[in-house]
Amino acid sequence: MSKRTETILIVEDEPVVALDLRMTLEELGYSVCGIYASADAAIMAVERMSPSMVLMDIHIQGDKDGVEAAQIIYERWHLPIVFLTAFADEETIGRAAAIKPFGYLLKPFERKELSAIIQVARHRHEAETALAESEERLAIALEAAELASWDWNTTNQRLRGDERFWKVWGLTFSSVNLTLDDLLKRVHPDDISSLQSLMRLPGFFSCIFRVAKNETEYAWVEMHGRLRQLSSNEVQIIGAVRDVTLRKQMEDRLRQASVVFNSTPEGILILNEEGKVVSLNPAFSQLTGFQEDDVIGKCPDNFLIFRRNEDLTYHALANSAEGFISQELPCRRKDGSMFPTLQHICVVKDESGSTQQFVHLISDISAIREAESRLAHLAFHDPLTGLGNRYMLMERLEEEIHKAKLHDAKIAVLFLDLDGFKLINDTLGHHVGDRVIQMVATRITNQLRRHDEVIRLGGDEFVVILPGVAGLEDAEKIATKLLADLIEAPFEIENHKYRLGASVGVALYPDHGTSVAQLLSASDSAMYEAKRVGKGRVCLYTENLIEQVRSRMYIEQCLLDALSDGQFEIYYQPVVNLLIGQLTGFEALIRWNHPTLGVVSPDYFIGIAEENGLIDKIGAWVMQTAVAQLKRWQAVMPEKIFMAVNVSPRQLNDLTFVSKVQELVEVNGLEPGQLELEVTESMIQDFNKSKQVIEDLRHLGVNVAIDDFGTGYSSLSLLKHVPITRVKIDKSFISALPGSSKDLGMIYAMLQMSGCLGLHITAEGIETVEQARLLREMGCTAVQGYWFGRPQPATKYDEDWLKKACLVGGVEVPKVYIA
Repeated sequence: MSKRTETILIVEDEPVVALDLRMTLEELGYSVCGIYASADAAIMAVERMSPSMVLMDIHIQGDKDGVEAAQIIYERWHLPIVFLTAFADEETIGRAAAIKPFGYLLKPFERKELSAIIQVARHRHEAETALAESEERLAIALEAAELASWDWNTTNQRLRGDERFWKVWGLTFSSVNLTLDDLLKRVHPDDISSLQSLMRLPGFFSCIFRVAKNETEYAWVEMHGRLRQLSSNEVQIIGAVRDVTLRKQMEDRLRQASVVFNSTPEGILILNEEGKVVSLNPAFSQLTGFQEDDVIGKCPDNFLIFRRNEDLTYHALANSAEGFISQELPCRRKDGSMFPTLQHICVVKDESGSTQQFVHLISDISAIREAESRLAHLAFHDPLTGLGNRYMLMERLEEEIHKAKLHDAKIAVLFLDLDGFKLINDTLGHHVGDRVIQMVATRITNQLRRHDEVIRLGGDEFVVILPGVAGLEDAEKIATKLLADLIEAPFEIENHKYRLGASVGVALYPDHGTSVAQLLSASDSAMYEAKRVGKGRVCLYTENLIEQVRSRMYIEQCLLDALSDGQFEIYYQPVVNLLIGQLTGFEALIRWNHPTLGVVSPDYFIGIAEENGLIDKIGAWVMQTAVAQLKRWQAVMPEKIFMAVNVSPRQLNDLTFVSKVQELVEVNGLEPGQLELEVTESMIQDFNKSKQVIEDLRHLGVNVAIDDFGTGYSSLSLLKHVPITRVKIDKSFISALPGSSKDLGMIYAMLQMSGCLGLHITAEGIETVEQARLLREMGCTAVQGYWFGRPQPATKYDEDWLKKACLVGGVEVPKVYIA
């Protein structure tokens, strides 16, 4: 500040001295704004006039002296103050020095001395003002940067820091007596070594480390400092620290986000506020084939997305309340191919709510859509044959009924059930059964029109929908053609040929029903009627069929409780040696004593039991009951007899069947040869499998007979290689006697063949004396039939009868039989 601009306030209580001082200052070129004799007046004048400097006499009027007045003025306005006094005692100088005046003049003083002290005071004030302003700016900068200052030297090991410094270390300002070593103990063990190494190197250093905030939590601290060598023995470190925990956490999140951005399988686009691409991740290029140069600066709507009219645009999304959207949209790859995507688009806004960016995520859902398509196909199609399933049946038939109503048309529904499939499946295995089903499906499909539909309901049941047929006669022709194709050619699997039949029921819309349920029920009823009257035929629906189906369903439901309720009973029919009139055994035959229907023939319910699987339990019960009965009879009989029991295909197919038979015989204390198991010809068509089971039974000593011989598909090679012990001539051959010479010849041939093969033979169904006589003449030994005894409960055979019948001649026969 120049002399012309310096404005000085004089505080002097001696008028003469004050005026002389004023004149001197004005002569030197300074401006004097006033002269005051007391402290209070001076303070008020400073506040009113704003001088640039104050010349203050120490000893002035009033209750405050110049030292006190100077202290108040400096503290309030930071003005440079020069003391003027005629006293130089130590106490006065000490009080004056305590407030750090800018000068001190003893009266009287020279003019040059006054000028020099004013200039020095001015320069010092300007320097201190500049320093204060610099320190203030530094303090503001440190506070804004959240930096805390500190220093340390080796001379006194003193560590100094501001309040923020101690807070960074998790301490309070009261911790100022801590040494540097004390502080370093709070550094994480993994970081202390590198920090100490840096703090020993001269010059600037910077590092980031962890500091314990408490027993379990660490904060990240960033330190900057400089090590200076003040002397050979003294080192000083001055620096700054700040807590960067939030920054480190943010950096970690950014690194994680970067890893996610670059490694996620979802394509990601970053768009600017205009919806143009500014960045993309590697997955986007892999999904679409577009590289960075292809898409930067472009809007995805122009090269990638096919939007519908109702889809939100980026602009509309930015203005929406939600600020994000998830939607499925088709996308186009660089090569032009299309693929389905699930897209998530989020708006990124700044603090003011203005849109800054869009984050656009794209997931390829082709695999999901393909899986859904496969699931939808599986939901409506049979996995074994590829035909429609029950759900497809309901949907397609409902659709065809709707069309038929509109066009006054007819629909035929064919319900087809294979005859004999269960036996193949049970005896040859499911792998053969599955191949048969597949071949049946192919044959049916090949016979139909393009708009017809074939459905596999499950198992061996199929439904055919024939829309637009002319009438019932037309439907019957198609059904007959289908049946002929199934029956005529055998099914060849693994070098074996198998023949199947089928029963087909036919129903017509609207004649036999106007709903899906009615048409299926009608065609199902017709199919069961076809089975009932002989199988292998087509049956048209009539009104009385539904009652027959209901009856069958009733029987099936009743069977479920028959065994547990004790409704089954075993009847026993004697087997007699025709030549010597002796009882040799019994055949166990099941009867059902229904509480309302009376005695139900096995011909009526055994087939149903085989279909619903109850035959396993029923067969096991029959065998256990019959063997137990034989044990009781054998206890009172002088001669051993056998018990013949019929076996179902499912029992023979059970891997544990042989062991169960062995256990049953041993538990009842019988000889294995006293049990004879009867199987049908069709059950041993699978040569390898049946041979093994029968060989295992024969190894136990159990006898095996072929029942109803001559009615199935017997091969003479089976009789040769399968180790059976007996054949039973079916009663259909016996009932023809005396018949023609051909009838006699056929029975005679069976007898001779059995004798040559070493097999026992039994003739079933002997009902007349003439039949018995003819069989005896042809050498037939064992017979059974009504003439010798009807099947009866065990209670009908008393002990006396049993003892007599098992002796030679014990069974009464006509004299014609006695040689």
